[in-house]
Amino acid sequence: MPNPEQGCNALKSVFIDHIFYNKWNKRQGWLLTAALSGAHTLGHAKPANSGYDGHWSTVEDQGKFNNGYYKSLLGHGWGPDRAINDNKAKNQWGRVDV
Repeated sequence: MPNPEQGCNALKSVFIDHIFYNKWNKRQGWLLTAALSGAHTLGHAKPANSGYDGHWSTVEDQGKFNNGYYKSLLGHGWGPDRAINDNKAKNQWGRVDV
């Protein structure tokens, strides 16, 4: 799994350079990576599992495989949440428009 602390560099390292390497051209690899990232609309992060905490889409969209994750990214205000549960290695984006 890509390390979320490394952003797009981690997505490239895992998906483009390894999983999709020599199977599709780079553009197709990024399209597939974007599609896989859309799975974030399902469920949420739990500190016990990943060290992160929160939902990526609205409560109404939880449990639906749709484009709610991308709508949430573009349609809401986000700001950095540092040191989740006092762990300096875990940082995430949190809603700042609520």
